[in-house]
Amino acid sequence: MLWSHAGPLLPDTWPNVLSANWFRPGFWGVTIFFAISGFLIIGQLLDVVMDRRQETIKVFVLRRWFRTVPTYWILLGLFSCTGFVVWFGWRSLLLNALFIQGPMIGIPVLLPVSWSLVIEEWSYLLYAVFAALLLFCRRRYQLPRSLMERSFLVLLLFLPCLSGVLRWSVMDQGASVQMIKQGLFSQIDALSYGGLLAWWMRRSPENFDRLARSGNVVLPILIIVICGVSTSVPGLFRNVLDPLQEASRLWVAFGFYPTVGFLASALIVSSWKFRYSFLPVSMRRAFRELSRCSYSVYLLHMPLASLLMQFNMPIVLRLITYFLGSIGIGSLCWQCLERPFMRLRTKVC
Repeated sequence: MLWSHAGPLLPDTWPNVLSANWFRPGFWGVTIFFAISGFLIIGQLLDVVMDRRQETIKVFVLRRWFRTVPTYWILLGLFSCTGFVVWFGWRSLLLNALFIQGPMIGIPVLLPVSWSLVIEEWSYLLYAVFAALLLFCRRRYQLPRSLMERSFLVLLLFLPCLSGVLRWSVMDQGASVQMIKQGLFSQIDALSYGGLLAWWMRRSPENFDRLARSGNVVLPILIIVICGVSTSVPGLFRNVLDPLQEASRLWVAFGFYPTVGFLASALIVSSWKFRYSFLPVSMRRAFRELSRCSYSVYLLHMPLASLLMQFNMPIVLRLITYFLGSIGIGSLCWQCLERPFMRLRTKVC
């Protein structure tokens, strides 16, 4: 993520060195992030529906809200007041705060990375509403748990099909690559693949564990496959304001995105046995801290890059400041914003 967004800090002739056709860390970072969210969040909802988790749907939604939304709101307000983002008026600010923004509906995205939060937050709500509906039907009509579990599976299989049709439809209308990659409706299946993994893990824990134990062998193979799949759609990584070439549309709509979703989920399984204790002692603390503050780093790194562009600095110094500054400010944001709200949610929820 930090690497892929460093392009504006480099001279115009340099950004191509950041990513070859087979190396797309920003795209895969977001894709893996969606898969992890689907694995965790949909897995928790499955446990609620199956009475394996003592938590109401209301508490689930509140816990997710406290984890992600307050920090986003505070940073969005600060950046809007201080001029770090372009001011488009109060209506635009309000809609961004409610996660109603993006190229498909014509509302400017104030924080550059918040398009992914739109997909996250609305997906959380979609799955939470579906789980609440299942619980209502179970109480009202005495549905067996097995039927509820299968109903979740049907939804997780249906959404990729629906999303493929929607992607094909917007591409057929000449939509830009940005609308395909960042639109809520064209990415409505983003969390489904991690959810399918969560469903399979609960249905077949022995096979999940067997695959996880083979991670040392599977992981290098997955990385090679990921590099190969990335080269299959070069148009998806060029000028995002251009429409996708017609020859690639069928593959992108129905093949590419399901493939990368399953590959991202496979990466989760192959990394399942990873423990920080495997790392040298000197690296453990740094990796733990980075994992804690990754959400804040995600929100803050692009505004920092925009700020650094205003200064005439040597390229190497600018990049070092960008990388270390993003992590340092992200860690501070974790301590001052994220952590207090996480503590608060344990009291409220």
